[in-house]
Amino acid sequence: MKEMILLVLGFVLVNNYALTAYLGLTPLLGFSGRGEKILVLGLSVTGVTLLTAVLLWLLRAVIPAYWQILAAVVLVLALVYLLQRLLGKSLGIWFPAIALNSAVLGLALNVLEAETLATVILSALGVGLGFLLGLFLLSGVQERIEEHHLPKAFRGFPIQILAAAIVALALTAFNFQ
Repeated sequence: MKEMILLVLGFVLVNNYALTAYLGLTPLLGFSGRGEKILVLGLSVTGVTLLTAVLLWLLRAVIPAYWQILAAVVLVLALVYLLQRLLGKSLGIWFPAIALNSAVLGLALNVLEAETLATVILSALGVGLGFLLGLFLLSGVQERIEEHHLPKAFRGFPIQILAAAIVALALTAFNFQ
């Protein structure tokens, strides 16, 4: 049980794909939602990531190795389409980009190497919750940045990159070994 909790926390804090591996980072920097919108987007990405990882793990014996990444892309796009239909509203252009960055590029590599379904589920849950954490952290930082006067050279994208780097550096301070 301890290993399972540490696996999820490791993906949320230490191996956060969005902040340390730069997968899905673009939507984190460009997303300007607040509160409930962030929660819906983060939980949606978590759900798609979880479903994609489980389906890829189950299909890895059937699909040849050279087709697995393409299968992951198709699965993610199908799941995103179904999720938007179930929610009854579009989550915008960011959602497919986030799902493809986080789920396909990050999870496809780990899912193919995982030995058990439990490991796949916990890894996917950690990746999705790590993305949600990144959304909340960078949204809070963005609100604080807007309150202060910045030199002209730092306004906009440069300060967002700097803030993301500092948050990523802070998250690497966690060590569960």
